[in-house]
Amino acid sequence: MIHLKKTWLAVLLTAIFTALFTAAALSAGAAYVAGCFFIDLALKRGTASNPDAPPAIFRSAIEGNGRSIRPAPKPNFDAESWTLRSFDGLTLRATHFEPEQDSRRWVLLLHGYGLTQAHVWSYAAAYLAHGYHVLTPDLRASGASDGVYTTMGALESRDAADWARRIVSADPDARIVLHGVSMGAAAVMLAAGEKDLPANVSAVVEDSGYANIYDLFALELDKLLSLPAYPLLDAADLVCERRAGFSFRKAAPVEAVRRSRLPILFIHGTADRLVPFSMMQTLYEASPSPKKETLVIDKIGHGALYQAKNYFPTVFRFTDKWTD
Repeated sequence: MIHLKKTWLAVLLTAIFTALFTAAALSAGAAYVAGCFFIDLALKRGTASNPDAPPAIFRSAIEGNGRSIRPAPKPNFDAESWTLRSFDGLTLRATHFEPEQDSRRWVLLLHGYGLTQAHVWSYAAAYLAHGYHVLTPDLRASGASDGVYTTMGALESRDAADWARRIVSADPDARIVLHGVSMGAAAVMLAAGEKDLPANVSAVVEDSGYANIYDLFALELDKLLSLPAYPLLDAADLVCERRAGFSFRKAAPVEAVRRSRLPILFIHGTADRLVPFSMMQTLYEASPSPKKETLVIDKIGHGALYQAKNYFPTVFRFTDKWTD
């Protein structure tokens, strides 16, 4: 996700939500309707002409700002397609890249909101050159994977654990790093808190992740429309549980971090205009891991921190310690 500026969609949303909030003051049903509208705009993919299009708010953010987020070139390494059946029956797809020399080191790379696996191929190329096997999934409701609703890391975390098990089935001696960016970072943190995560998972790298989905939505709602979180987000959370199968109040990465003692590297930018830098501080303080580290990067925006010169040297100094 990128910072959302007021566009034609924001103007339309302001008018709609103002009317809905007025009605909601008198009717719980109107609040529920507003919640449905919000969830579909924020999380549901597809249009009449393109069923694989990212959610409307993501599309508006790109078009309204006159910019696009370009995918990276496919790494020039041997590759094969992998598929996985999710716990709820979706077919998920990924690409496995092999390094030039055989290795027990693996990284599972998870992309951000509204994007696809191709948007983490720059990271993949760096890991491959450093001797890691790389697996880059299209997360549910993204790219070539099935699904209608993206879940901001909540259910993607369960898929990440299943992908880790898929890696172990291919290489029982694998030493696996979970590395996610933005929504992908939320997913790897949530996965790290799962009790049944394979023991082969050795470390976690979270880049620009948020501490709490509800708080993130509340910030964006205020920035985009100058509206309070209540009652819209509370109604939207109820809709989420019924339509998308998760509660963004309950799926809080900060709570998962509190349950994990895995080595974890927290990466964040002080210039991040989407996920406040304070969220990294919250996550770091919540972690009980005796093997936690931070990397703070200045002057680079959300989702682009890998461009910093010290990004990959710091990442590899960290991950190599736990994958030997």
